[in-house]
Parts: sequence; structure tokens; C-alpha cells
Amino acid sequence: MIKDEKSLNEKQLIREFFSDVGSAYLADQDIILGVGDDAAVIKNSKNQCSVLSIDTALSDIHFFSDMDPSDIAYRSVSISLSDLLACGAKPSWFILSITLEETSIDWLSKFKSGLEDISSEFCIPLIGGDITKGPLSITVQVGGYTSESDIIRRSTANDEDLIFVTGSIGKSFQSLLNYKEGKGENSSYTRPSLRKGVAPKLNGIASSAIDISDGLFQDLNEICKLSKKGAEVYLEKIPHPFGDDLDFSLLNKGDDYEICFTAPKNFREKISQISQEENVRISEIGKITNSNEIRFFNGKKEVLVGLDGYQHF
Repeated sequence: MIKDEKSLNEKQLIREFFSDVGSAYLADQDIILGVGDDAAVIKNSKNQCSVLSIDTALSDIHFFSDMDPSDIAYRSVSISLSDLLACGAKPSWFILSITLEETSIDWLSKFKSGLEDISSEFCIPLIGGDITKGPLSITVQVGGYTSESDIIRRSTANDEDLIFVTGSIGKSFQSLLNYKEGKGENSSYTRPSLRKGVAPKLNGIASSAIDISDGLFQDLNEICKLSKKGAEVYLEKIPHPFGDDLDFSLLNKGDDYEICFTAPKNFREKISQISQEENVRISEIGKITNSNEIRFFNGKKEVLVGLDGYQHF
């Protein structure tokens, strides 16, 4: 362990805090070269498609600077992995680029612990990245594999498909409010529960899917726009933690990292079975329609609900 923080340079930081994260999984994931070389080298099969996603998280915008560093690391990797799961891919590796204001051994040790937690949860290695000095920001690229036939797109929802969501919508926002009031560290906001068991079982079932990152209604609208369809959403069927007197905008705050997906009616029983097998709530909340609008109903009454969720700009 390095004891003199002032003597740390980039290569020492990489060796001490990043080079061995998930190294036990390198061979399992067909990684030929990982952290320490000029680039990572991944063996690929002609029968597989590589699936890649990347996200950047900025201090006090996408996470709180006073969060436990292990939670910052876990959250930063998980929000990228969520995209892979929604596409039907099996995560295989991740790359980390981090900008640090200063080199603190205590902070970095805790940060590494969070990386190790999610690396162990998904059995994936950290295979490379970059370190630089400046305001705290974290960029994570993730990679995985799937067959071409198993890719789940946003643009392939069909008329009369049912709309489903996993988990509880708004739970992360409720956890965020609790966090701000000092009521919890290891929460749905700081450590999202990704649906790694459900996601692969949706291959061959889901006609389209998206991870709920920017808000349920905004993200469902992406499916509808790309599929050139509309939807009917039954608000009373959406699971949430807010009680009976519900402000519907609370369901569109984002950061849920649940999966919103569509599927033909004949898969309803199979989806219920997946829910039971994985002990994850999967709720039917509406259906796809042959129109260009999303209509919302509370019971039998049609209501107006805004589609805009989290806006990056």
C-alpha cells in the first residue's frame, strides 16, 4: 500500500487502485489484455455481437460529492450496465476514466471497494481506462455480448403489445429525498438494483425495451417515437412508494434503472413466471396503440401528464 499521497503518479494510481479489479474474470470474459497495456484486447466470436455503452457522471450533478466513495463507484458503473441489460446483452467488462481533484488514499481505497462490489456482482473485470487531474468526474464504458437475434431494440414495439415495468417506479427518487435528509446511505439511489436476472430471460419475449434512466414517461415515449406507435398508460397500475395522494410527475423523475419493455399478450403468463422466478415485481401498465400519442388514464378517467423527465441540457 502506498503511504505517501504526494508521491503518487498516474501509473502508481493505476497499479494500486485499478489494475486488479475483477482480474479473476479476465479469462472467463475472453479478455486477452486488460489494465496495464496500451489498449484492451477482447477475443470476439463470429456468432456474437459486441454491445457497448458509455456514461459520464459529474460530481454534484449525477452524484453527491459527499457520498461514500464506494457508492459513487458502484453507481457510476451500474448506470452504464443498465443500458446493456435493456438491450439484451450479457455484460462482460468495463473501462473507467476518472478525473480527480486530489489523490487521497482513503478516498481511492473506498472507491476501489465499490468497483470490486459491482465487479463481483456481475463477474466482470475492469480492463482499462484513464486518470487525470481536475474536477471530479467519472466516465464508464461497458461492453457485453449477445447474438444478433437476441438484441432488444427500442424501435420494434408492435400494435397491441402490452407494456411492463420492473420494480417500483420512483423508489430511487424517494431514496434520493431520504438521502438528502440523512435517512440512508445504501439506498436505491446510491446503489441501484439492476435486473440482471430478469433481463436475459426477456430475450425472445420482449419486442422492445429501454432502461428507465430519464423518467418512465419520457423513456416510454422514446419507444413510441422510434417504433412510430402510441400508447395507453394506466396510472393506477404503476407500482410506486408515494401513497394514495399521488402527484404523477413523481413517476417521471428518472434514476430508476428499471426496465420498461413491451411484449405480445401471449407472453403474459411467461412474464409472470419470470417475475416469480427472479422475485422481482413486473407490472403490466398499459398497451401499445396504432397512434402517435401517449394517453394516460387514472381509472376510467383520461388525465393529462407531462412527458418530460430529466433533461441533460
